[in-house]
Amino acid sequence: MKIRVKKLHDGRVVKLESGGEIREVLIHSDLFDKEKGKISICFRGHKNSGIVELSEKEANDLYKTLGSKIDLIKEIKIIRN
Repeated sequence: MKIRVKKLHDGRVVKLESGGEIREVLIHSDLFDKEKGKISICFRGHKNSGIVELSEKEANDLYKTLGSKIDLIKEIKIIRN
């Protein structure tokens, strides 16, 4: 996985690039408010690590976009606490 970010720092744009292997995907669901659910994609590289968080709406939009283009995602598993 590769992540590219543009960040404004001291009045100029700085480009950051990071990435690594996806280690874990966490799905957090709010039973009372469906809009507050999120999906966390945890990754770890050689000298870096991080978490990419998506709202449930963003994740569903991504799934629909990928599903119509290529058949990458075979199964989604929801884990609830």
